[in-house]
Amino acid sequence: MNGNPSAALAASRLYDRALAGLGGTWACDLSSQVLTWSEGVYDLFGLRRGSGLQRAATLDHYQSQSRGEMERHRAEAIRTGKGFALDCQIRSNGQSRWMRLRVGVGYEHGRPIHIFGTKQDVTAEKAMWDGLVTLVGNDPLTGLANRRAFEDALRELSRHAGSSHGFALAVISIDDFEAIRDQHDFAGAQACLRCIGERLGRLFPDAVLVSRIGGSEFALLLQAPAGAGSLAATLQAAHSLLARPVPQRGPAIGIGVSIGATMMKPSHRHDPKKLFAEADAALYVARAAGYNRLRVFDGMIATRVPVVH
Repeated sequence: MNGNPSAALAASRLYDRALAGLGGTWACDLSSQVLTWSEGVYDLFGLRRGSGLQRAATLDHYQSQSRGEMERHRAEAIRTGKGFALDCQIRSNGQSRWMRLRVGVGYEHGRPIHIFGTKQDVTAEKAMWDGLVTLVGNDPLTGLANRRAFEDALRELSRHAGSSHGFALAVISIDDFEAIRDQHDFAGAQACLRCIGERLGRLFPDAVLVSRIGGSEFALLLQAPAGAGSLAATLQAAHSLLARPVPQRGPAIGIGVSIGATMMKPSHRHDPKKLFAEADAALYVARAAGYNRLRVFDGMIATRVPVVH
């Protein structure tokens, strides 16, 4: 990337390899907690094929944060019947690996009886994105990827539009930034930019790319395999934290944050600029609605997402 065609080609090959990584199908009986794995899942976890499975023992393979997130999503899926997709970090044969977990819920007579899905090794895919971030240029104020790096990554990502993974773009803007600069001078404005950059990095640790694209605007390239509804929920959960007052010496600086987002679709494969235009249009609608809002592009309009204060 960033003027290095061979790096982009290598990244593309890594992506293709990731799709064919270790993994397979699994199921868990909810009454007995008995697990059933295909051979590929045994290989992913570094366990002997056909060996006895105890759920408590398999959980020990999960990195602690991933285990906690997985258990929360699992409980919610059983309660609501809604499946989910989640990237988890595991230990396999003494090595750290990334696994994409997909979960569905099976019912009998109206009651959940088992959960099932797939587990796929996406370590190579993670390495690809880590490599892209290493290659891209940085914004000197926030340390995030800069505008050129974002555009390079967007072009590369658009090549996979319509894949089974699902990707999304969100554009984030600090509202009325000129007023902040007038009231709190240059140092206060810079503090706001650095703070939003830090918050985005903290709230979206698994983002494909977090970048400052100019002025008071930032962009997120995200994995969003569950679709627009899940994307809106994820961004809504982060919104109130992003918009908290910015601490500094003296009184904290009150800010508003507007967000526009869109899902990547097959039509973006040959026109990545269209993806940005959709997210930017959603951002415009969010600002027009009174600032400090979130909108997700849906066809010709940007869907309203209520803000929880």
